[in-house]
Amino acid sequence: MSVKELALQLKSSHWRTISWREGTNKTLRSRFACVRVRAAHDDQKRTSLRAEEWLLIEWPRAEPEPTKYWLLSLPADTALERLVDAAKMRWRIEHDYHELKQEFGLSHYEGRGWRGFHHHATLCIAAYGFLMAQRLKEGCKKNCSGRPKASSLSKDHQPRSSRQSTAPRARLDSDAAISNCP
Repeated sequence: MSVKELALQLKSSHWRTISWREGTNKTLRSRFACVRVRAAHDDQKRTSLRAEEWLLIEWPRAEPEPTKYWLLSLPADTALERLVDAAKMRWRIEHDYHELKQEFGLSHYEGRGWRGFHHHATLCIAAYGFLMAQRLKEGCKKNCSGRPKASSLSKDHQPRSSRQSTAPRARLDSDAAISNCP
């Protein structure tokens, strides 16, 4: 049976409206249902049944049919809200990856070796982790734009897109940086 057929057969009592995060204009919410299923793909070649997984289905009220489907291997006693959080986490991952490329230069590596790229990626991710820690420390709210306030950063540490000057940057004082750590 296809996932669409299964979704259309579910009773209205299976569907619940779940909110998963604050959007820019409103809280993001939709209708979801979940069912334990066994995925079937080339099962005639298998000697045993596949393990059961969650099939999470999204069907917004305004749509004539379900719009998205996810297979999740979370435990059988997982709440629907947790399933939705796991499925919608992709947006956060894509957002972080985009910011790593745009603001931290992850895509600017031009070397040829794995070791050089690994070092470059490690430094980009460490810088991003530091910035996220600073944002959390400043108490950024749920609907925060994700960028620290320009007034809270020195001119040299503002995101590339907001810099006006091409003047050379000040050198970092590692002793001062260490003394400021909690």
